[in-house]
Amino acid sequence: MTDSATENRIVVGMDGSAGSAAAVRWAADQAVRQGAALQVVNVWIHDSMLDDASAGRTVAEARDVHSKALEAATSKVLDTHEGLDITYDVPQGDPGETLVERSKGAAMLVLGSHGTGKLRELLVGSVCKTALRHATCPVVVIPPPASAPEGRLGRLLNSVAYEPGPIL
Repeated sequence: MTDSATENRIVVGMDGSAGSAAAVRWAADQAVRQGAALQVVNVWIHDSMLDDASAGRTVAEARDVHSKALEAATSKVLDTHEGLDITYDVPQGDPGETLVERSKGAAMLVLGSHGTGKLRELLVGSVCKTALRHATCPVVVIPPPASAPEGRLGRLLNSVAYEPGPIL
């Protein structure tokens, strides 16, 4: 799946969701363990119907809004990873295709899942599906943090203790 030109770099997608924040945290832990660089990517679409940051803004202005939001969101997640070599990337384009492109030559691509739901699956699940089908490096999908709505009881189907650690 990987070739001899694999870089010591982990690519992680960040869209501001709880699932992607968990993915960034996990990818950062892996990068520290492996001595790898971390590339945090927020792919965006310049369309005011799909992206609030694009509403009434030029492409350059929207890119700046996304760049600042990405750094702010990841600084909260990465504040415990001092000394980690981090780069931020805010390309415009199709999220699945762009993440696959950005992950070429990387040690792995890490994505957060968004749980279930038909509309969410249609809009966001396709990113994971595209990555799983087309990435040339290993793809890791991290679930969002578990949370139950206040005042409601849910049914626990399976419980597994999660401890960050090497994947291999």
